[in-house]
Amino acid sequence: RAGRPSGCRAGYVSGSGAMLAAMTTAAMAAMARWSRVGVRAQRPGASSALAVPLHHGGRRHRRASRTPTTTTPRATTLTEEAAAAGATLRLLREVTAETEVKRSRFVARAAPVTSPEEAMDFVRRRGDPAASHNCFAYRIGHEYRFSDDGEPGGTAGRPMLSALEGSGFDGVCVLVTRYYGGTQLGAGGLVRAYGGAASAVLEDAPGELAFPTVTCTVIAPDASHVDAVYRCLARFDAVKEDEEYSDDGSVYVELSVDRAKTDELGATLADLTQGKVAFRVLDD
Repeated sequence: RAGRPSGCRAGYVSGSGAMLAAMTTAAMAAMARWSRVGVRAQRPGASSALAVPLHHGGRRHRRASRTPTTTTPRATTLTEEAAAAGATLRLLREVTAETEVKRSRFVARAAPVTSPEEAMDFVRRRGDPAASHNCFAYRIGHEYRFSDDGEPGGTAGRPMLSALEGSGFDGVCVLVTRYYGGTQLGAGGLVRAYGGAASAVLEDAPGELAFPTVTCTVIAPDASHVDAVYRCLARFDAVKEDEEYSDDGSVYVELSVDRAKTDELGATLADLTQGKVAFRVLDD
């Protein structure tokens, strides 16, 4: 990118001691607003030291712009109980937010992805070759990747990944495109700017709780109980994977269902059939 200003010098510090003190106070106050997760579950490769507080001084924050859709229930936080059950937040659609720091524009985009290939395709499609930098971070289960795209090492992709982990979302790629405004931000300023941009785009993003699924079996002594089994499938959003009728008249049904629903599903089946069916969770 010949002719464009370079990122910044690592360790660059501007302002007087009083200004630094004010920045520190503001950053500490912003820490409470950093994460939308009630209790942050640690993942392989994640480090709590990366949860850098955000500094909002001098930044104009614009609301995320989204394509209008029908109203969808969304989970604003990942509760302690849901996290303990292995739940994560699933992003429902691509969202965009823009922030500005000392005349540098940071356009953040987040999109749901299911594979590293899909994440990189999103980065290629939505990145702007004419911009100063196109930095990204994604996490899909235990897989993650991030890039500083020419910014000083550790000042862009890593704080974006930290913000993504703190949000509770999984299966998401975040891309932050920077348009240089003529003022160097320093290493700390870049960390706050990129981490803040990623946090802003995920702050009010439409999401829903997603629980890991398990495989269960139901064995009914005869076909008279099959109707009760099917009613439970619909009630608990379970998916029938297999069904077999035996010579002795018994019926075997294999299904997949959210892990968090298995206890209630088993109790409901026992109640509807007067305890005549056998319910078992196979891979819990």
